[in-house]
Amino acid sequence: MQQTPHSPRPGPSRPAPRVEAGIAGGLVRDFGPQGRSPFAERQASRPLVRGHDASLTVPQISDLDVPGPMPPMAVLVTRSLLPAPSAEGVYTHNGRTYLDLETGETVLVVRDPHTGEWRERAPHQLAATGAPVQRVAGSSLWARRTAAAQAPVSLPTAVPARGRLDPVWDLQRYDVSQASNVPLFPMAGMNDFVVQGTRYYVNAQFNLKAFRIKESHIQQRGPNGNLRPSGSFAEDGIIRLSGREPLTYLYVGGVTSRIELDNVRQKWRLLGNGVEAIYLDTGGHLSSWVPQLQLRDIGDIISQARRVLGYTGVSSDMSLGVMSTMDKNTYVYMQQYARQLIGFETTAIRQAPVRDRDRMIDEHIWRHGYPYDRLRQAISAQADGRALPVGIAQFDPLQGMATVSAREGGSFNVQSVSSNAQLHYPRRRRSDEQQRLFVLWGSIDSHATSQRGEANERMYRQMLVDDGYQIIPGGTYGMGLHGFDLVFRGPTGAVYLLEIKHIPPSNTHRLSSVSMAKGLGYWQMEDRWVSAVLAHSEAANSLAGAAVGQALSSGQLFKLIGATAPDGTQYVFKIDMSPVR
Repeated sequence: MQQTPHSPRPGPSRPAPRVEAGIAGGLVRDFGPQGRSPFAERQASRPLVRGHDASLTVPQISDLDVPGPMPPMAVLVTRSLLPAPSAEGVYTHNGRTYLDLETGETVLVVRDPHTGEWRERAPHQLAATGAPVQRVAGSSLWARRTAAAQAPVSLPTAVPARGRLDPVWDLQRYDVSQASNVPLFPMAGMNDFVVQGTRYYVNAQFNLKAFRIKESHIQQRGPNGNLRPSGSFAEDGIIRLSGREPLTYLYVGGVTSRIELDNVRQKWRLLGNGVEAIYLDTGGHLSSWVPQLQLRDIGDIISQARRVLGYTGVSSDMSLGVMSTMDKNTYVYMQQYARQLIGFETTAIRQAPVRDRDRMIDEHIWRHGYPYDRLRQAISAQADGRALPVGIAQFDPLQGMATVSAREGGSFNVQSVSSNAQLHYPRRRRSDEQQRLFVLWGSIDSHATSQRGEANERMYRQMLVDDGYQIIPGGTYGMGLHGFDLVFRGPTGAVYLLEIKHIPPSNTHRLSSVSMAKGLGYWQMEDRWVSAVLAHSEAANSLAGAAVGQALSSGQLFKLIGATAPDGTQYVFKIDMSPVR
């Protein structure tokens, strides 16, 4: 089965990456005015607004929310589950290594970073703590070395940990609100915030979890007490204030900061007083922002990432900011893998409900920086075709992508999704089988909705199978006519529920939105709809139904949309349906 550059499966050899013609995965957001607000600053006259799901409407940085990185727990499998060993007697399973001892034991081992030897490791520990082992001459068995027999081994050592590469970001030094001496003027039905000593107002119903453009307008109190238009919030959380020189601001980490667009890098940067500007990336949500990777200090990781993606002939300096399509694809790969590692290895995040994870990962980045050492280990192993080090997760781009919230009426802005590589699954050229299914899909009349829908589903199924995901059968009822479109499992065990849609044709160059329908009394893909589907025994008693039910009850169900454009381009993105409640 052909492997793609973004496949979650490791392999010793990878084909050259193939990018969909005419589609360059950019790092830049959709800068259009599409409203949503992130504010209610500390000095405001009203408390911070909370959404219907009780989550904050803005990213917050708390000393208590997210602890530092926690070591992952090792899992020891039984001997019967291990694959056949190599000629040297080495077993690999889920990125872990096992050896058969001459005593008849099968033990978990890990490389000693100082000597390069295999050493025994307890299943609950991350570092090697047991005796070193050596191969018994002429066999595939291994033996523990006694202390007397141990001697220095001259082997290459692991790359030492380099500590935190990112600066410690003090966002208070980027605060431009100047709110301390601004008088309060409460206005009925409005929330207020301060930018550079001026108080502004926005509809009290406005929040970043449920964007409505009619509520996104910013107003200012005039001399006579009346409110007058003064700007608006964009859906990406950017504050645009009107005036002779329109200015842009962002509310992040509890402060209001001035931002400007770097036209060379095509990225927003956070401006401070006497401190270096912070270049920003999309975080876990369209309206959430995080610092970009420290590119000037991770040249080795960039080089290895290019190898993984097949860009072996590329040597441009990404830290200068001007990126080719291959540079952008490489950047997104590193960004998504880094976010996945944070979520997987930090216990508080891994055990948190899905709805909270993206926010917690963003907070973690602002407080602790990126896990460059773990990222280096993960990507270099994939580049060399080696088993991943103990405790490092297999790459799954769906874990590192941002989540897109439903808009009013259960719709999703696919144009924004398409223009921001952090919001959708990495694109690449179709495999031969995917191309065959694409041609079949294109040959079906668009009015034959049932047949075209089935062909569309087959395209997504094949794409996921080719990329190493495990399709879980079932989840439907009424002879397969109702229920879940696709349920599948990722390489780290995450359960995904995918709703497949066609994007309606448009008379403009922009992609139309896709909307969830109402079924069983609820919007598709919201938790109540999922539970209603599982109320049908035919769906609930299937393998897919059981997996979805368990994931839903534990808050670990990831929901996705697969939206197919009229030209056949497929967009897969994570969704949050809570705004429709």
